Amino acid sequence: MPTLNAPGRLLAALALNALIALAAQGEETYADVTISERQARDIAWSAGLVHVEEIVRLDDRWEIAGRTAEDDEISLDIDIRNGRILN
Repeated sequence: MPTLNAPGRLLAALALNALIALAAQGEETYADVTISERQARDIAWSAGLVHVEEIVRLDDRWEIAGRTAEDDEISLDIDIRNGRILN
């Protein structure tokens, strides 16, 4: 098995460092992606709300309280990263 000389090892280390930096940058970008309040309202309406009484962003979720067409109270927690209804 051939061994790398000093310049070859340096080049390999720099390439590996660049790949790690790119991977970390991609994770930060993904972490910044969130759904908007408007998107959260649309998700709540598609789940049966016809009137939103309160909407609050808390850390990693939107909390939405409202009423259905039958005037039942409903509360939804929506994941802020992907729009999935948590409850």
